[in-house]
Amino acid sequence: MALDVGHLEGRTVFVTGGAGFFGRAFAEAVLDSTRETKLVVFSRDEAKHARMAEQLRRHRDRLRFRLGDVRDPERLRVALWKADVVVHCAALKRVDDTARHTFEVVRTNVIGTHNTLAAAVDAGVHRTLVLSSDKSALPSTSYGATKLLAERLAVDWNAVAFARGQLIAALRYGNVLGSTGSVLHVFRRAIRSSEAIPVTDSAMSRFWMTAEQAVVFVCRCLRIMRGGEIFIPKLSAAPNATLIAALNPPFGIRQIPKRPGGEKVHEVLLSEHESDRAVDLGDCWVLEPETPLPVEREPWKGESLPDGFRYASASAPNLTVSDLAAMAAGVADE
Repeated sequence: MALDVGHLEGRTVFVTGGAGFFGRAFAEAVLDSTRETKLVVFSRDEAKHARMAEQLRRHRDRLRFRLGDVRDPERLRVALWKADVVVHCAALKRVDDTARHTFEVVRTNVIGTHNTLAAAVDAGVHRTLVLSSDKSALPSTSYGATKLLAERLAVDWNAVAFARGQLIAALRYGNVLGSTGSVLHVFRRAIRSSEAIPVTDSAMSRFWMTAEQAVVFVCRCLRIMRGGEIFIPKLSAAPNATLIAALNPPFGIRQIPKRPGGEKVHEVLLSEHESDRAVDLGDCWVLEPETPLPVEREPWKGESLPDGFRYASASAPNLTVSDLAAMAAGVADE
């Protein structure tokens, strides 16, 4: 699917957590594909800002950086001045770390999302998209639980936003191969160190997508969103064994315990508890709100799903060894 950014032309796009892996990919793609779009990166990491400014210096006239934390509502309100579109990426994500620091995860992923949405509505932002994770469906970790709440906040805030002509939605997707902390980098580091790859379970499966696929889907959702929905792409999946075969490690594998905090063997993108309100758009599903929105909007039309439908990584279409090898080839080392 081609990158659809015409609707962002001439807009100011504000990205929380924008110096992270996805934010960098999104900024580069949008700025390379537009002439007048401005992009504001909001994060608390000045070193990443400096590196990103150097990497994208060709766009220095349209790229701005704002130091701040989504935990700080006042800073958000100042930084969001004149923004037209918000992509909310900021989150604490590592399953093992978040298991040990639950309230810190709540402060960033839940309260930070609330702060971002409140500031966006106050600033008159027309469209706000909250990025979520497959770990929010049937969550078993602190991270997954906070992402579930972030999705619900995105839906609930439309009660205020609709009356002001503003739209808020969420997007749920799987693992981006090569993102910060990706198992791909863990495996590659082991290979470079002439060590066996550390594996918890070769049968453990995950949904995989490239950074390019993630950016394309986010841009599409920003264009078609109506407010109050959750977008879910139809991703393919693969077990660890397939990714390992794609890397062909010369020193084999070694077994390690599962990470603490509730790491799943298989992930779920769409659960049987929510599929009754899902609409099939062909390449993705749209989850309508559980309760009617306070302001009427056109409902999504498409095929409904069978009773008890579940989309899980164990039964989703499989990525092949060659598929993952090609995806991995496009990812630079950390």
